[in-house]
Amino acid sequence: MDLYERINALMKSKAMTRKDLCAATGLSYSTLTSLFQRKSKNMRLETIRAIAGVLGVSVDDLVRGDATTDVIAEPAGPVYGESFETSEIRRILGTLTKRSRTILLAKAYELQEKEQDERRA
Repeated sequence: MDLYERINALMKSKAMTRKDLCAATGLSYSTLTSLFQRKSKNMRLETIRAIAGVLGVSVDDLVRGDATTDVIAEPAGPVYGESFETSEIRRILGTLTKRSRTILLAKAYELQEKEQDERRA
């Protein structure tokens, strides 16, 4: 099963359409449709992360179909050049259950949308 088949299967399990996925991730419908039609091997990491977050799976689950590794909890230590806040968020994420991480991700999307709305105003 390839990436696009996994995305479709997860969307189907959640009764989600591509339009729903676009609305939740902020991707344009034409971009998502183009990716699916070409089965692009060059999907941006930010796009994969957004889709994985909305579908409630790890990036590894989505990309490789590997449920044994959870990328959100990696790396265990700080990444070179990473801010303290990012390092601390990464550390805390590694201690949370998958359900708690999904709730936290949903809240992060809410905050992001609120800040974008404030910038537009």
